Amino acid sequence: MIMAIHKKDRSFDRIFEQVTLDKIPMDYIHFVQINFEDGSTIELSTSDIQHLSDPSEILGTQERTDIKDINISLDYERIKSDISFNVKQVLNKFFT
Repeated sequence: MIMAIHKKDRSFDRIFEQVTLDKIPMDYIHFVQINFEDGSTIELSTSDIQHLSDPSEILGTQERTDIKDINISLDYERIKSDISFNVKQVLNKFFT
């Protein structure tokens, strides 16, 4: 079996390592995984949380209070696409 290896441009990933967010825009949340003290896990998809206006409201969707950990997966490709598009729009005003 031959497996192709594709190199990925990691420069955008390095930007994310240096960015600190105070608030995560809901549009960029891919899914949320909630881990409970008893070892059980609930995964909330985009459709489960799309009606929320703020990530802090995610905990309000759960009746349980024994939350151990929360993992939020971001849609990095969408973020990258939106940022690239907006940067190009701004730069085109000056370099066209």
